[in-house]
Formats: sequence, structure tokens, C-alpha cells
Amino acid sequence: MNNIYTLLALPVFPFTVIMSLTYAVNGVFKYEFKNKKAAYIFSLAMAVVTGIAGDIGYILFPSLYETENLVIDGEVVIRLILTFIHFVVLLFMLRGKFWKRLLALFLTNETIGSLIHIFEDVEFRLVDLFNLENESDQKLGALILELTTMTLVFLFLFIIARIRRKNDNTPLSLPVLGVVTVFMLLTNSFIADELYSPVVVDTDISRPLLLMLILVTLGLFFFLRSTSKERDSLKQLNKINEELMDTQTKYFEASAKADSEIRSMRHDMRNNTQVLMLLLESGEYDKMRDYLEEMSEGLAGTNVSSHTGDVIADAIIADKKKRAASSGIALNVTGAITDVEISPVNMCKMLGNLLDNAIEAASDPGLNELAEEYRVIDLQFKHTENFFMISVTNPCVDHPKIKDGKIVTSKSDKKNHGFGISNIRSAAEDCGGELSVSCEEKPFGFLFRAEVII
Repeated sequence: MNNIYTLLALPVFPFTVIMSLTYAVNGVFKYEFKNKKAAYIFSLAMAVVTGIAGDIGYILFPSLYETENLVIDGEVVIRLILTFIHFVVLLFMLRGKFWKRLLALFLTNETIGSLIHIFEDVEFRLVDLFNLENESDQKLGALILELTTMTLVFLFLFIIARIRRKNDNTPLSLPVLGVVTVFMLLTNSFIADELYSPVVVDTDISRPLLLMLILVTLGLFFFLRSTSKERDSLKQLNKINEELMDTQTKYFEASAKADSEIRSMRHDMRNNTQVLMLLLESGEYDKMRDYLEEMSEGLAGTNVSSHTGDVIADAIIADKKKRAASSGIALNVTGAITDVEISPVNMCKMLGNLLDNAIEAASDPGLNELAEEYRVIDLQFKHTENFFMISVTNPCVDHPKIKDGKIVTSKSDKKNHGFGISNIRSAAEDCGGELSVSCEEKPFGFLFRAEVII
């Protein structure tokens, strides 16, 4: 019976280490896997294999190496080898630069190790209070201890993930992760490790309470960080709302002015017609042409927007058309917004930033000599049975670095297309869509394309 308890307890620890490492690096600290599903399936398989192999090693090789002061179990050796293999494979499944992946995984591994050690220390001390003397009871207690530790570790990680999920859903920076790791290691060194601990604790219950207080402090750190991010998000949202209101105000003012001009022209139409008839009858064709051109300019000034079917989009387009025109760039709009619901804030984030990026790139001094027919930004709204798309194309001086559908940040690319890309992407994801970017070489230079597909 004692051996059965041992064989059941041994796989729990490697399972906790392997699965908590995978969940922490991705679900808590938000580092992305190239294939998330494959990473979790692989980790689960490795956890099971490591547990079973550890049991086999415990049975077949109870002591691989033994001296007067050191005994190395076969179970420990097998577990370490398989855990290392899992670490290496996980390293290549993460996204990003190799050194960043290595550092993030190493720091996460050390943090998880410290976390497990803290919970084990607490559990051991609580079990000691029961003063179990029977060997069978001790083995059963060890099994319960391992299962409880595993549950508490995953529960703690889940709580941190929930705290971060809403307002702090970005990869934890390596310096911050480093601080968390050092904090956990120092906790183990100064408190959890009884041999080297400078902290004197008089009672058995004091140390567990102190260790749990440390974990509460860590949870409070992430909570405060998340609320800080929430405040920043609210500030950004307020800024967007202010810009949106300002854009709408300008649009409605321009619309009112255009409407007034149209009514005035209608009122004067009879007089204009009489003047044109007189010029025609007297053969004053040059004056007639000048008069018509003047009337045409007045009519052109009344066109404030393309009517997309969305007032917010119309307001944004009207504002961006003026900005583009001031730089000698034409903004052409085709299509309409139908059968799709996009909130004003998300519309402002997507359409406003798409057009700002396009105007910024097309206004580059390197394009000053470009022929007028190429100094054009095309905005298209397309709707099919399966999706709705906002497409923006514009000329640009250089080919930005694009990898996996994302712009790789650099100084020159940021100048042309870096502003607001993350806002566009997040707004598209809020609408259940995605952002894709591409660039192709043309006789006049390069044509950049950004598409939001919902």
C-alpha cells in the first residue's frame, strides 16, 4: 500500500512543473506560442510521459548513484532529462528573438520553481501539525500534499491570469519578469529555506502565514499594475472620444456650410441662367467659360464627404480629405458600410489611424516628384456574404519590413506606417476581425496596402 501511494505521488510533481511552466509563460506572462494548441498538447503529453517514466525509474533504478552523503534516484534522473527536453522544445515553440525566448522561459521556470517551493513549505509545516507517525499515513499525507500543492499552484496562476486578462493583456516585459523572479528567489532564500534563513520564526504556523503573505503581496503587485493599465486605457479612450467629437463637430459644421451654399446657389440659379443666356446670345464664349468655371469651383467646395452610410465614417473621411488635400494628395472613396456593426470608438481607431498612416506615408518628401495620378490614397469598403473589408492603399518611398503580416518596427518604417498600427489591430480584434498589411513594388515606387477584414 505504501508503494502505491508513492507511485501515485511521484508523477504529480513533474506534472505540476511542466504544465505550470507552459501555462505561466503563455497564460500569465502572455508570451505567444507559434501554435498555442500544439504547445499545450505537447506539454500535457510530456507531463504524462515524465510521470510514468519517473515511476518506472523509481521501480527499476531506486539508486543509480550512491555515496556516503549522496543518493541519486533513477526517478530523479529521468525526470530531469525529460523536463529539460520539454524546456528546449518549448523554447523553439515560442515567438520572438531567441535570446528573449530563452530569458523569458528561464525566468518563468525559476519563478514557478520558487512558487512550488513556497507552497510545499507551507504544506509540509501544516502536515507536521498533525504529527503522523504511521508510515502508511505519512505516505498518504505525502500524496495529499502533492495534489494540494499542484491545485494551489494552478489556482494562484489562474488568479494572476484573471487579474491581467482585461487591462494588462500584453507580454510582461523582461525587466519586470526579472524583478518578479528575483523577488520569488529571495523569498525562498530568506524565508522558505530553513537551513540558510536569517528570519527567525518561533512557531510552526508563523512561517506559512509569512509565506502566504508574500504571495498575497505578489498578487497585489499584479492587481495594481492592471489597474494602472486600466487608467491608461481610459485616458486613451477619453482622448479618442475627444478626437471623435471634434471630428464630428467639424463635419457637421462643414455639412451645414455646404447646405447653406447649395441653397444660396439654388436661389441664384435663375440669375445665373439669365447671365449665361445673355453671354450665349452675345457670343461672349470666353466670358461664358470663365463664369461656368467659377460656378464649378463653388459646387466642388460643397462636396464634404462620400456618403458611406455611416455618419462617423463620413465625418472621419471629410476631415482626412482636407488634410490630404493640403499635402497635394487625393483621397478617393468607393463602396459603402452595410450589414456590419462597428462602434464609433473602433471606427475612429481603425479608419482614422488607417488614413493617418496613409497620409503620413504619401506626404513623404521623397514622393514630391511623383506624378499627380499616383499621389492618390484609395479607400474601399467591400462587403460579401462572408466578410466586410476596409482597404486602404497608398504610395510610399520604401518597402517596410513585413513579417507574418505585421510591420517590423524600425525608425524609417515607423515614420511611414508605425503610428496606430497596434490600435488598428486591437480595434479589428474587438470587432472579431484582423488586420493584414502588404507592400508591392510599382513603376513609381511602392504601393502599401492595409486591410481590415471583419
